[in-house]
Amino acid sequence: MRVPRILSFYVLREVLIYAGLGLLAVGSILITQNFLRQLDDLATVGFSAADTFAVLLCVVGMLCAYTIPIAFLFGILVAVGRVSADFEVTAMRTLGISFGQFAVPSLLLALLVSAATGVLLSEVEPLARRQLRAVFSEIASRGGVIEAGSFNKLDRKERRLLFVEERDEQNRLTGVLISDRTDPAQPFTVVSERGRFFFDAENATAHLRLEEGDIHFESEDAAPDRYRRISFASFDYSFDMSAILGADPSRIRPKEMSTKRIIQVIEHFDSHGGEAPADMRVKTKNRYEIQLHRRLALPIAPLLFALVGIPLGLRRSRGARSWGVLICAALVFTYYALLSFGSFLAKEGALPASLALWLPNFAFAAIAVPLLYRARRAEI
Repeated sequence: MRVPRILSFYVLREVLIYAGLGLLAVGSILITQNFLRQLDDLATVGFSAADTFAVLLCVVGMLCAYTIPIAFLFGILVAVGRVSADFEVTAMRTLGISFGQFAVPSLLLALLVSAATGVLLSEVEPLARRQLRAVFSEIASRGGVIEAGSFNKLDRKERRLLFVEERDEQNRLTGVLISDRTDPAQPFTVVSERGRFFFDAENATAHLRLEEGDIHFESEDAAPDRYRRISFASFDYSFDMSAILGADPSRIRPKEMSTKRIIQVIEHFDSHGGEAPADMRVKTKNRYEIQLHRRLALPIAPLLFALVGIPLGLRRSRGARSWGVLICAALVFTYYALLSFGSFLAKEGALPASLALWLPNFAFAAIAVPLLYRARRAEI
């Protein structure tokens, strides 16, 4: 089957133009939403402008593997819908251009997008996740949570507040006040002349080594006769940061591993009777299998999006662009809802990961077959 060169360039140009617009729209929405979520964590550990930019780059790396296929589907639906609505497809059929000749350029582009998605999922996304964890750990280790001269929130619920009069580059602190309300029945306040900040990266715990101070215990009903004060020469006040950094950030999670490393871990499970490697944070085999098959199944999505999107786009409609947006949203929601459902089934052990994570691909392949058959017969 010979594909006319001019037709190929024309179709590719249309798809790429609308896919680029879709990438800007979808990417800005997803990246902004996830970046703002990360800003909440940044506000907890303290951050600078450089930290903000580093986190933004990590978020972009984490989301590229999802935004590009969605943008490609949008480009297919709108571009094909536009040429169909303008009766250009009818003109092509009159000139003897078959459905296959019309679809080949988009399918070749879909293969390229699938390959790019595979690389992004296998290498770029895990690297971005590791880098994001490293950024937060680096901020925490240098004491970014502490800003001298103002009250600092040590948790998201503002049950711990820290005030420091002065702090130097070695994280030595002067004039420390801590208000701890984590236990409503026994709130207390710590006042110390000086101290020093330390961060335990292995346990994701921050420590304030305080010297020469007092701990003031308050009763829940603020009764004067129940007030207590304890003086100390040294006191170690610690607070957990695992909600932001994860427990034991020195050991990475399956999402942060390269595909090669995940395969090695699964092979270790198989060769050691289901026993996890000693240095692994997650000890269950199916979590690694879920990540592996997610990275194998998702790169097929752009090709399936093209097989479904081309015949759907051929349906003539005056509002081709708005119709394409709605169909794109419906297809994307369906695909990722099935993917989430498959992940849930795999985590619960109801289905093996090798089947559960491929459910959306099976469903879209089943949808594509009758659509392609009807499009080939010029029924749509």
